[in-house]
Amino acid sequence: MGELKEDKNFERLLECMARGILVGGSVGAIAGWFFMDIQRALLLGMLVGCIAGLTMKNVRDKRDHEE
Repeated sequence: MGELKEDKNFERLLECMARGILVGGSVGAIAGWFFMDIQRALLLGMLVGCIAGLTMKNVRDKRDHEE
């Protein structure tokens, strides 16, 4: 039973991180077209996306724990 919960938790982490990186990278690329060097903007967007993904996972875990 514990392994199933750990697998679900890891799957949720991967899903949130992937979404965060994709969205952050996309926003960074758009910012690179208009404001700064595109490589730098893409990297910064992906890094911020990692943090956003972790935040999204923590919010979902907290919401599931309250229910």
